[in-house]
Amino acid sequence: MLTFAYKARDARGEPVAGTIDARSQADALRLLDREGKTVTDIRLGAKPTDTDELRVRHAAGTVRREEVISFAGQLAVMLDTGVPLADALDAFVKSAKAGGLRRVTEVVADRIHSGVPFSTAIEEFPKVFPNLMVSLLKASEASGKMAEMLGRVSDYLAKERRTARQIKGALTYPMVMISIAVIVTGFLVVWVLPRFAKIYESREAALPVMTSVLLKSSRFLIQNWMLGAAVASALVVGCVALRLTAGGRRFIDTLKLRAPVIGPMFRLFYLTRATRTLGTLLASGVPLLEAVRIVRRVTENAHWFALWNDMENAMTGGRTIAEVVEPSWLIPPQVAQMIAAGERSGRLPEVLDKVSASAEADLDEAVKAATQLIEPAMIVFMGVTIGGIAIALLLPIFNVANVVAH
Repeated sequence: MLTFAYKARDARGEPVAGTIDARSQADALRLLDREGKTVTDIRLGAKPTDTDELRVRHAAGTVRREEVISFAGQLAVMLDTGVPLADALDAFVKSAKAGGLRRVTEVVADRIHSGVPFSTAIEEFPKVFPNLMVSLLKASEASGKMAEMLGRVSDYLAKERRTARQIKGALTYPMVMISIAVIVTGFLVVWVLPRFAKIYESREAALPVMTSVLLKSSRFLIQNWMLGAAVASALVVGCVALRLTAGGRRFIDTLKLRAPVIGPMFRLFYLTRATRTLGTLLASGVPLLEAVRIVRRVTENAHWFALWNDMENAMTGGRTIAEVVEPSWLIPPQVAQMIAAGERSGRLPEVLDKVSASAEADLDEAVKAATQLIEPAMIVFMGVTIGGIAIALLLPIFNVANVVAH
């Protein structure tokens, strides 16, 4: 027997909620119908928890990936020492701090006590537990190796977090520097330049060209700030709209992969994520076709998405993965050869693990190289932007000093 939590309206139309024991959801609906209740929501579980609200307010909003990694690791240790899953979840709830993950785990534990499989219970929270984790746990439930699989999930998520942080770290520095340059330039143009303009008003005809152009630009921006704000808003809206269209996404994703300096970094990032995820899924017993469908959602790039589509179509048509990856510009030739060899020998999961390890090492070097190039470029950018404004402001003073000196 399973326990179902339901929400319904009684014969008078009043809202009611509760639980009912039945062999299946259909049986539960029939029993409630006999009681004169019109069901509006029914879910597996002993508590009439508002899971939709929980998902939005806690799971999606507050649960961090680090917490999920810790959750998987702790469960793996407890299960490996012989603790039943339901008891392990209860122990986690008791020891966890109040927050989104604890609330989610309470609901998951409740589902487990009601006889629901673990993978089905966590599948209700896709924003907390990634689809890959659900698929791996489904495979572990069939093989009886849940402790081992949870450990593998924890290791995989930790590596994914590290890889993502590398990319974010490499891109954060230039974004911060550009933001500082924009703020400082805005301050100089709006606050400093008008005060210098009053000093130079009587000598405008004698001002250096650089200073005169800068002062006129400052005056134009101050007088037409609404136009400037409208243009900036239009650019932001245009970029967002571009990202929402299929053609726009493809254009942006092409820039990521083709751009100098950051292009090699993004190509290795996607290659590492794809091979690591596919290798982990295959090594865990997930069927190849299902694994490809899962990885398609992991590599968030239009070109990679098309590659996975081609791969799925090829496999359903009786072709091999190697036939798809060999002509693709996304896959380096040596990697394509290794994948072909892995398919022929039946050792594709091992080959993919080696490829992901090698690609991750190359990614480390690419991030270092990009950082080494970006740092001096940002210094030059800041010097040209802010230093140019400072020089333009000081040129008239230097000219006066030269005249006085002679």
